[in-house]
Amino acid sequence: MATVTFTDLVQASATFEGRTVARIAASGFNSINEVLLAVRHAAGGITGLLELSVRNATQGWRQERSLYIMPS
Repeated sequence: MATVTFTDLVQASATFEGRTVARIAASGFNSINEVLLAVRHAAGGITGLLELSVRNATQGWRQERSLYIMPS
């Protein structure tokens, strides 16, 4: 399981219908869930299936995953 610590440099991007809708490069996350929440917030009001790429540059791993955002 991929882990994230506060000092790790995390890079994440989200794609919706073939276009990049969010891009983050930051540290200060305590978990992968915090990264996913930040990407969701950066994507704005988009609802539907996002394709995510999350990279931890400090620890040297990368994950691809999908995130479904329901209408609020």
